[in-house]
Amino acid sequence: MNEAVFIGDCDKSDLLFYLGKLAAEAGRKVLIVDYTLHQHYEFSFPALDMPGEPQEYDGFEVWIPVDGIQPGRRTDYDLVLYDTDDPRRLPQLPESACRFLVTGCEQTSVRRGVRLLEHFFADRPIAELCAFRKVLIEGASEPGEAYFSEQFEPFPIDWKESFVYYPDESDLALKIGNQYAGRLKLKGLSPEMKKAVQGIASVLLEKEQKEMRKLWKRAERSK
Repeated sequence: MNEAVFIGDCDKSDLLFYLGKLAAEAGRKVLIVDYTLHQHYEFSFPALDMPGEPQEYDGFEVWIPVDGIQPGRRTDYDLVLYDTDDPRRLPQLPESACRFLVTGCEQTSVRRGVRLLEHFFADRPIAELCAFRKVLIEGASEPGEAYFSEQFEPFPIDWKESFVYYPDESDLALKIGNQYAGRLKLKGLSPEMKKAVQGIASVLLEKEQKEMRKLWKRAERSK
């Protein structure tokens, strides 16, 4: 089983949905775990009224935890994606080497990302380097790469590759449309968003970019 964690103070539900759909198209059994403070996934897909149970959505499953209810053995899944913006949930994350810090350009997003990392590293040995990949949702030229480097420099992070995309109106329109359609469509995403999703998926699925492009086309056509 492969596990990946996505940490950051921004709505990542559309990103993880697209990753889940691609992984499912590749034949993986996928679970997305909503560890966000305000349960971003609750109304983002057409779930049945089954509190605490994993819900199927377009080939993968989504689990919104409820106290006292567990989803069964997570080893039943090939890939589990954890999404959190809640410091209290950080101790519950698995010890995965596949970690992503997702941040926007707004100072609120950056500073809360710093706060999350402070909690993440609070009980870890200072000399222990942790691998992270940065997912930067840019919407402005500020604050610049130097500012991000300065903010995250105190943490013992071994930074791997970064992924950047600039959300535009087509991405937002598709995100909203998917919430009402009852299924997940990929066709119509901006080239930047598409490239970022494919890049992250290639890490999760351990596939080359050429394979990811073929997989994307299949996922676009799937019903």
